Amino acid sequence: MKTDHIENARVVGGDYFRLIYVRKSNKTLQSYLDKFNPSDYHIVKCSSRQKVVSYEEMLEFKYSGYIFFLKELYDVNDILEWMSKDFNPQQSFCYLVKPTPPFSYNKVIIKQ
Repeated sequence: MKTDHIENARVVGGDYFRLIYVRKSNKTLQSYLDKFNPSDYHIVKCSSRQKVVSYEEMLEFKYSGYIFFLKELYDVNDILEWMSKDFNPQQSFCYLVKPTPPFSYNKVIIKQ
């Protein structure tokens, strides 16, 4: 469990933000926990093989970072669909740092 050396990317408590492990940071995980309500967010492990995790798993901070998506704005099924390696392994995400588009990738029409 590495709960020290945690840094944020974007405003904690916004529509999406990341908490990541950075060795040079002097902040702890505790310094961010009171700035957002975890029940308002989908929490996704943002390193390889992304998956939705629970708040308790995030508190252990076993991985390099976690990205939080506001449930009002982002559908977890759309996020998981974009992260899936089924649609195109070369275009799937290796490391999730920004939100995926707010629609299914099946709705994308490429005209030639």
